[in-house]
Parts: sequence; C-alpha cells; structure tokens
Amino acid sequence: MEVENTQHRLALFLVLFVSLTAIFSSVTFYAMSAKPSQSFIGFGLYSQRGLQGYITNSNLTVPTGQTQNWTFAVTNRMNKAEFVMIIARIGNSSTPTPNATTPSTTLPELGRTDRFINDGETSRINFTWTIESSYQTGQLTYLNITFNAQPAVSSTPVGTMSGANFRLIFELWTFDPASGSFQYGYPGQTSQVGNWLQVWFSAS
Repeated sequence: MEVENTQHRLALFLVLFVSLTAIFSSVTFYAMSAKPSQSFIGFGLYSQRGLQGYITNSNLTVPTGQTQNWTFAVTNRMNKAEFVMIIARIGNSSTPTPNATTPSTTLPELGRTDRFINDGETSRINFTWTIESSYQTGQLTYLNITFNAQPAVSSTPVGTMSGANFRLIFELWTFDPASGSFQYGYPGQTSQVGNWLQVWFSAS
C-alpha cells in the first residue's frame, strides 16, 4: 500500500513538473522573443494656448502682428538616429495637399527647421511665426508671414476671399545618407512614407 502511494505521488510530481516546465518555457520564449514592430516617425503640433485649427472652417483666428509660439513634438521609432526637417508652407481651401508619396512643393515655403533625434526619443522643437501684414489684390487677401524670425515671405500666389481660411501645412522630411539630401517622409519597408499635418486659420 505504501509503495502504491509512493508511486502515485511520484507520478503526480512528474505530471506537475512536465506541465510547469512547458509553461515556463513558453513564458521564457515569449519574453525573450523580439516583438514585431513597424518603424515610424510621428509628429504633432501644439501651443500652450491650444490649437483649434485641425479641421476645416475652424475658429482659430491669428491677429496681425501677434507672434505665435508653437511646438512640434517629433517621435523617432526608426531603430536609428534620424536627421529630420520640417518644412512650413501656406495654402488655402483649393490648393493641393501633400499625400503619402508627394509633398506640396508648388505651395509657397514659409521656412524650415531641422533636428537630430535619437532612436526612441521624442524631441520638442519650438518655433514662432507672425503675420506681419496683409494686402489685397482684386478680391483676394494675401499675407506676409515671418517664420522663426526670418525675413517675411509673401503667401502669393495663395490668397483667400474675404472670410475664408488659410492653412499652414507642415511636411516631415528625413536626411538620406545615400543621396546626401533630404527626402519627403521617412524610409518605409519598400518606399518613403509621407508624413504631414495642417492647421487652418483666419487672419485678423
């Protein structure tokens, strides 16, 4: 009887041992395995006053002569350091926007800013812009805008009818060592991935 009990306990121990070993091995394999991920660079825009201009016909009004202090937040998840550049352009409701493959190079460029960003880092890039003045030609209003205290740039040929909104368009570019130049977007698995955002506003 004692022998049978011993054998029963031994069998139970072996079953538990094998089961726990299998569970432990599975957990260890999962913990040690590389997690699948997609490389990307993301960026957003904010100001301490808040932004309401992400949608068409927003109520973001920018007074002439008042400097706007805004900040880009750029996150690098490319598994290597990146040299990024953000180009600011101006458009209206009828001008083309960038897309996943093509920037809006036909729109007036207001300025640009760049930064080295380490892998896994979110960099905050402060910038300022000001509507220095506006002028009217025919029925269209045009703006003179400074970006990061550089000389003012005219929005021509981009103008708006009275009461219509302009929009700032920001494109993300990354430096390509092979070509020695900046490329629109960031390197994807098969091609560059375009990345941009816009803010609608009216001038007062």
